[in-house]
Amino acid sequence: MIIKKNDNNYIIFLYKEEAKNIDFFDYELITDFFKNLLFCLKKKYKMCGLCYIDVYVNNNIGMIIEIDNIYGEDNNVINSKIKFHMNSIFLCEIDYTDDYIKDIYYYEGKYYTFYNNEIDSNIIYRDCLKIIKNGVKIK
Repeated sequence: MIIKKNDNNYIIFLYKEEAKNIDFFDYELITDFFKNLLFCLKKKYKMCGLCYIDVYVNNNIGMIIEIDNIYGEDNNVINSKIKFHMNSIFLCEIDYTDDYIKDIYYYEGKYYTFYNNEIDSNIIYRDCLKIIKNGVKIK
């Protein structure tokens, strides 16, 4: 699990092996998973208040959890609103000079391809369909 913190935002990346036992259709399992995750974040980062959570799930890569923490008045309570994005597409920004890469899209001055574990680049997980639909497929 990789956790990146930026102000009151948290991005958590779980690789496929770490996320394989999570059944998103089992309410109790999901509830326990997020209770444990938020408890750990609360303990480590003194998190509290309301959390908007977006979960991006890609069965081939893993899962990205984006948490936007909005502080509340009670320092001991965390409330959350969770939205799941099943079958998400993960892209990454690349240099077009990479000849071995297939499925390159050009969108708003940047080049993108589908993310895999071999590419060392930041993962794009929001607006991927917009990039694919509105971008120009180079190869």
